[in-house]
Amino acid sequence: MSSNKVYVIGYGITKFGELYRQGPSSLAAQALTDAIVNSQVDKNQIQTAFFGSLVSSSNSQPSIGASCIRNCNLNIPITRIEAGNASGAAAFYQAYLSILSGVYECTAVIGVEKLSDYVQSGVIERILGSTIDYQWEYEMGATLTSLYAMLTKAHMKEFGTTLEQLASVPVKNHKNGVHNPQAQFRREIKIENFLKAKRISDPIGRFDPATYCDGAAVVILASSKYIEENSDISTQIPILGSGQASDSLALHHRDSLTTFSSSTKAATVAYIEAKLSPKDINFAEVHDSYPIGEILAIEDLGFFTKGEGNKATQEGLTELNAEISVNPSGGLKSRGDPFGATGVAQIVEIVEQMKGSTGQRQVSDNNYGLTQNVLGTGAMSYVNIFGKDEVKK
Repeated sequence: MSSNKVYVIGYGITKFGELYRQGPSSLAAQALTDAIVNSQVDKNQIQTAFFGSLVSSSNSQPSIGASCIRNCNLNIPITRIEAGNASGAAAFYQAYLSILSGVYECTAVIGVEKLSDYVQSGVIERILGSTIDYQWEYEMGATLTSLYAMLTKAHMKEFGTTLEQLASVPVKNHKNGVHNPQAQFRREIKIENFLKAKRISDPIGRFDPATYCDGAAVVILASSKYIEENSDISTQIPILGSGQASDSLALHHRDSLTTFSSSTKAATVAYIEAKLSPKDINFAEVHDSYPIGEILAIEDLGFFTKGEGNKATQEGLTELNAEISVNPSGGLKSRGDPFGATGVAQIVEIVEQMKGSTGQRQVSDNNYGLTQNVLGTGAMSYVNIFGKDEVKK
């Protein structure tokens, strides 16, 4: 591993929701402009950009990244990364590696999605068909929701997980999201609402999944050399570890339905690189597109023993400033899930928490934060670890 270090030095994020009056390139340009201002750097020092989006290739404007760069009066190379729901995290990972390698000193990571353009019957599901096994699952009638229902039932059978425990995930995340000005849904929801909701794919109810939406998020990364040459930059959050791993697309090829081995492997890489363990992490942004997603995440990442994430959530151990603060932003469930922007938005939350600028959702112990973003049902996972304390050393 290179001795070079990579830092987040700026960030920008739009509101998430149904943003009908803005196109995807406009959203991306807005977030990038804000990130450049926030970073306090000359925009012409940004050498390249990595652009994460799932649906941009099927949009009437497939070169959204190039359009965004043009709107910001930049003339730099841009690389589009597509990794399903984890496109933003995948773009971040490539940008991180590009600086570690020494090829670049300052890069931008752009994640964006404009999903309200696809609110037609079946269109979103067809798009999401690319994140699961198309032959063995999608063409046989499976959807992402039905597959997560299978994962949920497997956890219920193996570990006795209850609907009340599952409902505790979105209840907590909506409670956090009330205080996030960028969140799509800024209101609390009682657990009774989730339990009484119509089952859309048993045991998943209509209030359980995260909602597809529009939005963009950007982070600017820089090398330790760049930081030394520009010491007046106020945001200097180091990336201590980053891991990527994959698994079979089809669930029936997996060894287990109650573990995302891609998450455990990616986390192991990140922990080793960061020289940390799960007990060192103070807060985390994880992929809660469905309630079972967060429960699997907090187990696979080592925060709780396998099979204990359900009880831990119900007992409040993952609430704000509890044993570990999970999804203080409100997560995908409250903030919204604009696929390509989600993984970058998670990182924005980590940085804002470490800067102490998140108001009523502020985590008191914020020295070490972690993000986890997955493709589909966990066929790929990206885990990143950040450390505020390292700046002082």
